[in-house]
Amino acid sequence: MRKLQFIEALKEQANITTEEATAVNDIMENHSLIGKKSKEAAVQEIASALNVDENRADEISNISYDILAKALKDKLLHPFGSQD
Repeated sequence: MRKLQFIEALKEQANITTEEATAVNDIMENHSLIGKKSKEAAVQEIASALNVDENRADEISNISYDILAKALKDKLLHPFGSQD
C-alpha cells in the first residue's frame, strides 16, 4: 500500500481531513506496529497533533492499524499482485 492510499483510506474510515490523516501517517511511520508502549506513544501523539481526546485518538490509531494489517495480509497472500 502506498502512502497516499493509506492516507485516503484513513481519511474515509476515520472521518478526518486530509491534513489530519497526513499527520497520523507521519506519527505511524515513527512508531513500531508492535508493542503496547509504541501504541500508547502513538495514541498520545495523535491526541496532541489532532487536538482530540485519548479515546478518539485510540480509535484513529486502531483504524490505522487495521488498514495496515489488511494491506500486509493482502501482500502476504498475493506477493506478486498489482502495486496500484
